[in-house]
Amino acid sequence: MKQYRNKSKFKIAFLLLTVFGLNVSCEDILEQEPISEIGPNKFWKNNSDALAGIIGMYDGMQATYRFNYHLWGEFRSDNFKAGSSGATLDRLELVRQNITEGNSTLRWDNLYVLINRANQAIKYIPTITAYDKSLLAEAHAVRAFSYFKAINVWGSVPLYTLPTESVTDIQRPRTPGATILTDVIIPDMLKAEELMITNSSNFRFSKASIYCLQAEVYMWIKDYPKAKAAIEKLIALNAYSLVTTVQAWEDLFYNTPISTTNPSFRGKIQTGPELIFSIRFDIAESATGAFAYNRSGVSSMFYTGIPAFYLSSSLQSKWIERFPTDQAAWEAKYPGVPPAGVSSTGTLVYGDWRYFLSRDGGYANTSGNVQCAKYNKTAINGAFDDTDIVIYRYADMILLLAEAENQLNADGAAALARINQIRTARKLPLATLDEFGATKEERENYILDERQFELLGEGKRWWDLRRTNKALEVLNPILETAGLPLLTEDRLLFPIHFVHLVENPNLLPQNAGY
Repeated sequence: MKQYRNKSKFKIAFLLLTVFGLNVSCEDILEQEPISEIGPNKFWKNNSDALAGIIGMYDGMQATYRFNYHLWGEFRSDNFKAGSSGATLDRLELVRQNITEGNSTLRWDNLYVLINRANQAIKYIPTITAYDKSLLAEAHAVRAFSYFKAINVWGSVPLYTLPTESVTDIQRPRTPGATILTDVIIPDMLKAEELMITNSSNFRFSKASIYCLQAEVYMWIKDYPKAKAAIEKLIALNAYSLVTTVQAWEDLFYNTPISTTNPSFRGKIQTGPELIFSIRFDIAESATGAFAYNRSGVSSMFYTGIPAFYLSSSLQSKWIERFPTDQAAWEAKYPGVPPAGVSSTGTLVYGDWRYFLSRDGGYANTSGNVQCAKYNKTAINGAFDDTDIVIYRYADMILLLAEAENQLNADGAAALARINQIRTARKLPLATLDEFGATKEERENYILDERQFELLGEGKRWWDLRRTNKALEVLNPILETAGLPLLTEDRLLFPIHFVHLVENPNLLPQNAGY
């Protein structure tokens, strides 16, 4: 991102709508310093204005997704179980599947601020002489991404495709998710691809991350040929590769501040050839607003003093069953294959080293309630958390391609090749065709398990279960064992926050099941 670092002061124009709770903080991933709020009629005059508007849009992604990207996509899955009873009730509701309509996770204020910023860019950038098409592409991509998340969460939501520049048209009813998908999300992501010039960019949408978005959308609607084509276009860019060492994999996520008590910690790394698109946070930026919207929420969710979430017993048992942590069991299952994990004392560690590096205590902690330590190896004060949120990663796309190949090819060979592409890079034993499964259903379950292990903590598992219609099948036995009410089909969506229903009765009725 060095080429984008510019301390010039930009004027950023956003009409502030109190009904959406707009709180503009414009210190951004590009380290620019916007200084004022002016009307659109005095703005959007040149590409510098357009860049400033796009910067503000990414600032909106920080505010929208710093908690909710994971709260929506991770903690309702079987990756986690309830943590301390003293944790925030809103978070415990997610993992217990008893979400109430007052849960703060359900507020969409920041989401619509973000969408409004994208709408402004989409409306006004084409009015600029010789406008930068890639900037317009980014706005289309962000709007598609944001509406895709919205319909995943709530099913149907209010639809705005023009900037909301007055208060006369804000209380809209909800538009069905299928309509938004057909009329906005898919056209936006295709338009973004058409306009985009930049092939890759770690912290802004590019051709690579647009292809990832397309793959996710097409997999959601089960258009497997188009999903496969999108991922193959990503691969053809030749811009990404799988890391092949334990250290390089850890470095994709690692962010633990160096301290006098823990001088072995290495600070923020979060680099590597697998990272396609992340929401960036920078501790060098002063915290903005009362809620510090430009600070990450990762540590407060995954590794904190009063944890709301522990890694689930079902996940850990499944992981150990596939990659035994006992030497005798490992050697019986994988004869002649040495483990790749090595402890700090130099001894071999049997099992999948990703299992240990994703857990509190690493190789030293093998039992009990553990938090997810994939990103942080100790708790970070929220005011200082600059952990980037990984949105798209190359391994994610390779495993998604395996899922598409499984649907498109009867024998499973192409899908298995993608599984073993990951296994080879991770120095894990190769999967055999017999182990992979004889039916499409068995192979799909196997692929989903591989995604669960590789992508733990990356906001994918809940959507994997939803996309493949396996949420009830997977979660209800766990809920029953825990003595919790079973999940039902009509509670797969999240409820709409009651405040939004009060503010806008046109949103009624509430989602079924709540």
